[in-house]
Amino acid sequence: MAAISLKLPDDLARESKQVAERLGISRTELIRQALRHELAAIEARLERQAMATAFAAMRDDPRYMEHAERLDEGLAESLVAEPEGWWQG
Repeated sequence: MAAISLKLPDDLARESKQVAERLGISRTELIRQALRHELAAIEARLERQAMATAFAAMRDDPRYMEHAERLDEGLAESLVAEPEGWWQG
């Protein structure tokens, strides 16, 4: 495990100590949990931004829109009637 040193404003140091005590964990563990939580939130935000960018690119790509329309048309077609229980052999 890597050791790091950081400086906290007095109010944040005090509040983190109080919360850690209320939770029955060390301040170090509280900071670890908070950092994990924040990193996960940042990753999720970056993924949403990447998806939004990809969706915008797809929306602006005429080839994608053509494929999407064909897919919609195909999904709207009725399926061929299958005999009941065909999957049972």
